[in-house]
Order: sequence, then C-alpha cells, then structure tokens
Amino acid sequence: MLLSKRLQCIADYIRPGDRIIDVGTDHAYIPIWLLLKEPGAAAIATDIRSGPLSRAKADAEYFGVADRLTLLQCDGLKLCSPDSVDTVILAGMGGETMISILEAAPWTIRKRLILQPQTKQAELRDWLAAHGYAIKDASLVHDNGRLYLVWLAEEGKMPPFYGVDEALLRKRDALLKPYLEEQIKRLRKQLNGVSHARHEGEGLGNKLFAELSELETVYREVKTWQA
Repeated sequence: MLLSKRLQCIADYIRPGDRIIDVGTDHAYIPIWLLLKEPGAAAIATDIRSGPLSRAKADAEYFGVADRLTLLQCDGLKLCSPDSVDTVILAGMGGETMISILEAAPWTIRKRLILQPQTKQAELRDWLAAHGYAIKDASLVHDNGRLYLVWLAEEGKMPPFYGVDEALLRKRDALLKPYLEEQIKRLRKQLNGVSHARHEGEGLGNKLFAELSELETVYREVKTWQA
C-alpha cells in the first residue's frame, strides 16, 4: 500500500511494535499500512460513522489483514481501553475536535500522540501545554497543493514557542519558509478584518499584531538559512 505524503508523514512517527488506535480512520489506510509492514502487529480503527468503517472493513479484507484490525464505531476513544494502545493517532480533523476527544480520554497523557490538526492549531497547542503534554517533534509535509503540520506529543513540559514550533526550527525544516509565508498572510488578513470591525476591542488586534511581529522575525531568520 502506498500512502499519500500526508499519511506517510504521520505513519513515520509510529515506532516498531507499537499498538495504535487511529481515530476518525475513514479508510483505515494507516492501520492497514502498519499491519502489512509488521505481520505480528495489531491495530484499532475508530470512526463515529458507519460508512467509513464499512470502507475500512472492505479495504482490510482486500489486503488480507481484517483478522488483525479491530473496527469500533464510537465517538473518539469512548470504546477504547487504555491497555490496548501505545500510540493514538488523531489526524484530518480540527484542533477543537481533538481537544474534545482528549478531554474525554485523560488516560492519553500516558501515551504517544500523533496529531495532524487541520485548524485551531494554536488552541490545541495551548490546551496540550495546560494539560501536561509536550510537543516532542514536528514536521511539515506538502501534499496535494497544501501544507500540513504533524506533531508528536507526549507527557512533559511544552518547549518554547517562537511563533512556530521549536522542533521545526531545530530541524531547519525545508518547508518552514512557505509555511511561515502562509501563516503571515493569514495573520495579516485577520488583522485587516479586526481593523474594519466596528465593535472589535483593541485586545485581539494587539495580540494578532504581536504574533505577526514574532512570525516576521522568525521568517527573516529562516530566509538567511536558504540564502
């Protein structure tokens, strides 16, 4: 099975021998990939809808791994046992949805988390820091015309944040420059909207301006790496 670049970036964070739960699995591509790669492995895939689980079941049968893939129809991790997993994967959903799933499963603090938030990244990062999680590593991947951010999180103290994840700066991620350009463009658009809002307080504008200044400082540094 060939994974998309986004899914492969997520799968690369799975350690050999890890038992995984893939939440919101859709086709269960990552669990099936793992089961094909490791004949002795087992995996759990959950989804709140029956349709994706039916597709996952058909795919697992096609690739001959259905006997090692457990499919659960549930909201988040509600039917999952903490003893059955080493790594929890939350991908392809908004940061606010991830927060609600993790809040309902506090036992995940003892597990590895592979997170690929589509939206609300700052809110998710703040929540992780406030609840004892640390982003241990981060990667950027370009897939189908879009940049995606992937985090590896575990229990610990959140590392410093400089407008962008410290791990991306440490690794000098090759996609950091276009990622920063996207974030700067987004913040400028938000600031423009705030300046035109009649009833918007100054607090949000000041916060966005500070974030933008920090990102622009990092961006100038990143450009020197590739000069």
